[in-house]
Amino acid sequence: MRDLDTRTVNLRTLPLQTGRRGFVLNALFVQNNFRHAIKDKGVSNDTMEDRRQYIYRAFHYLEHNDIKSFKPDPRSFGDRHVRFLFADMERRAKAGQLGPSAIQKAHSYLRTFAGWIGKPGLVLPMSAYISDETLYRRSYVTKHSKAWYDNGVVPEEVIAAVAEFDERVAVQIKLMKEFGLRCKEAVMFRPHQDIVTAAQAGKATAGAAEYLQLRRGTKGGRLRYVPAVTPGQLAAIEHARRVAPGENDSLSDPRYQLVRAIRHQRYVMELFGLTKAMLGVTAHGLRHGYAAERYEAEAGVAPPVATAERADVAVDLAARRLVSESLGHSRSQITSVYLGSSRARR
Repeated sequence: MRDLDTRTVNLRTLPLQTGRRGFVLNALFVQNNFRHAIKDKGVSNDTMEDRRQYIYRAFHYLEHNDIKSFKPDPRSFGDRHVRFLFADMERRAKAGQLGPSAIQKAHSYLRTFAGWIGKPGLVLPMSAYISDETLYRRSYVTKHSKAWYDNGVVPEEVIAAVAEFDERVAVQIKLMKEFGLRCKEAVMFRPHQDIVTAAQAGKATAGAAEYLQLRRGTKGGRLRYVPAVTPGQLAAIEHARRVAPGENDSLSDPRYQLVRAIRHQRYVMELFGLTKAMLGVTAHGLRHGYAAERYEAEAGVAPPVATAERADVAVDLAARRLVSESLGHSRSQITSVYLGSSRARR
């Protein structure tokens, strides 16, 4: 086994053997994980790592569970294994431990993996495994606000409390609130280098003097510019610059590599109860709050998820485009997840 190279080994001719599970999985990842499941292109490092971790967890669960132990060579992964995994997901979903997004992601990863082992039709549509489609069908129109304020959590109070424990994480949370940043974007943000003028952002006529220039940590490395206009936003930038004074400094703790810095941020947020199970809010709720504030500033009324009052259709669509752009989404329709139903869509 030591003489085999995972990069070049021919898995089609290598005999099936339970004891080779780790080697075979590693070879499959080395030879396939960089590819997109459908399109002729690569995928991000985050997707590669997420896929890898899920597949390893799936095979570990197949062997180590309280119902039936399976020890397949990864290439003999079959229908009974898929059904066993989805039965577990269905149980957890009914118990409120697993949401539609996680189930859909697992379905996608298993289908991709099946293609790697030469069984592209192995994983059937979700309805073949879970009868209640509400357990796996995601709604792209929110009916309840996930913003912190709307769930009884005051961001300023949380930020002040976190600052006494870890000021860097407190500033990260403040930037998520004020600019709608994702967790990873906030950790990697450089408060000196990643602020540009309106002219540098190509938005000299848009009204804001400065913009956050975001590419580090964004999904797919997609560049976007977020205006810095309000007193709260400008104060957040100044606070970030005090915490990370060096020209090239990011808000990540310099002692940590990126993965550990993100994990530390999550740890601090859990420590202060910022989870669905405890305070009923998550970091993503800050993006919802930012989206609602940006929409109201542009449309003149609160978003549909918060009020029965509606903006004019043209005003609504224009506001949604700006919110979508600021959040780093390519489709304005996705704003229904943050803002509620659009009159134009209805």
